[in-house]
Amino acid sequence: MSNVMFTSNEAEADVVNDIEQNYAEHSGAIAAKTEALIAAVARGDESWESARDDLSTWAATSVTSAVKAESAHVLAAAKQLTETRPLAEAIDAETNILTSLLRDVAGAEDGVRAAASARATRSVFDLHAENMTARLVPLLAGESSVSLADLWAQVTSDSSIEAHEPDPLSSAPADDHAHSCTCGESDGPEHPELDVRTVPHAIRHATVFGALDSVSPGDGMVLVAPHDPLPLLAQIDQRYSGGFSVEYLQRGPEAWRLDFIRA
Repeated sequence: MSNVMFTSNEAEADVVNDIEQNYAEHSGAIAAKTEALIAAVARGDESWESARDDLSTWAATSVTSAVKAESAHVLAAAKQLTETRPLAEAIDAETNILTSLLRDVAGAEDGVRAAASARATRSVFDLHAENMTARLVPLLAGESSVSLADLWAQVTSDSSIEAHEPDPLSSAPADDHAHSCTCGESDGPEHPELDVRTVPHAIRHATVFGALDSVSPGDGMVLVAPHDPLPLLAQIDQRYSGGFSVEYLQRGPEAWRLDFIRA
């Protein structure tokens, strides 16, 4: 992520930050759901099917609609500019790979295949997020001939509408909480881990929020942080109104591990 960014006006600078935070939240969510699936497969029980369906249902409403809208607006505009056309075309091809991998996850009939596809999906999504937020978006924000703010408003509007329509990507029923197994997560801190030590500070909190948003009631997540995350804990308490209990599993010196359980 670039430390210096030139934007054509203040509105463009604001939308750049909005896009970064949006991608950070999605990265956190896909990381949490992928790790939950991998953990279920490692345990060797049938809960991996619920974890697969949870990831697929979330992706159908949150990822595929967003990348489709981005392609129709942001990437389409970028392809009209000489400087950004090659990058936009590469990102467009990348979204096709992402969608294909998500379909592999949804259609996986065994846990190993589902976990492998989910891990690959997370890697491609992180690459897509990097290409969008660190490469393409800064270029468009500094281009006076296009309005990134207007393009992103169209993306937000389209993806919101698309998210409420049925999507064949997901093989799961349209329940509010696809994870309904009785796999005994509460028996111990075997929750999936989210290690944010390498996540840039500017988007670290948004990444954690995205991951916590994906945690179903009764389930949990272990956060690995580079320091005692007291400011983050205060924000979590405010954002979720005490909806998470927190237990320290490790207090430094190189890592702090905290187990979050949703009420």
